[in-house]
Amino acid sequence: MQRMAALAGRLGVTVGQSRVRLRALTILVSAALAVAPSLLAAQAPLTGRVTDESGAPVAGAEVLVNKFSDGVFTDSDGMFTVPDVSYGLYYYGVRKHGYRGSADLLRFKLGSTLGVLLEEIGADKDSVKIQKRSDAMLERELRRFALAIEASRFGNVITEEDIINRSPLFVSDLFLTQPGFTVVGSGNGSRVVGSRGRCLPTIFLDGQVARGFNINDMSPQFIKLLIAYRSASTIPAQLQLIDGNPNCGVIAIFTV
Repeated sequence: MQRMAALAGRLGVTVGQSRVRLRALTILVSAALAVAPSLLAAQAPLTGRVTDESGAPVAGAEVLVNKFSDGVFTDSDGMFTVPDVSYGLYYYGVRKHGYRGSADLLRFKLGSTLGVLLEEIGADKDSVKIQKRSDAMLERELRRFALAIEASRFGNVITEEDIINRSPLFVSDLFLTQPGFTVVGSGNGSRVVGSRGRCLPTIFLDGQVARGFNINDMSPQFIKLLIAYRSASTIPAQLQLIDGNPNCGVIAIFTV
């Protein structure tokens, strides 16, 4: 008790205050320990199945999830497992010789599974050319989705699934509750402006700047991923322009 009083005196607090602070610290530590298991629980294996157009399993197909799942292949039932995947947004690709590759985005969450359909190329005389074109297209899609995932790290993300659930009539409807942006007008003639500068944001389509583009010229059903950046501090380097106004914000759209 005397030691606590002496320590409290050196700190400029009373014994009662020191006890209150000690109790508060104990509560904080207990809360941190309680949260730790939930953080660990935000990770799970990603399982799925690859089939062909008839529903038959495709064995030996390679499944790529971002860049950390090289070497994951489907078994004889077309099943695969990618262990220890944290919940979040990913891109994936599936390929096997003799089939057209498939790539897409996935928001992985509790209970998520992945079903992938591969189209068989066949054994006609043009199959070699078709396979090469398909492989090249898959690589382009993987690079495009990799850019989308990298760009989504600091912005507000709206996925294709989110758009389906919201059923907006116009793309501008997605910004009615989007922080940092304001919708001016209504319907197809409405405009989205940055709330800070009241100016038109810079728009990127599939990684390329789209000058003079009105987002309502595009139907919401053609959007795979939309990322909104409301301030300069959140805009990634690959989406910054020398002549762009960061106060207007940036909207990055990746199409279906």
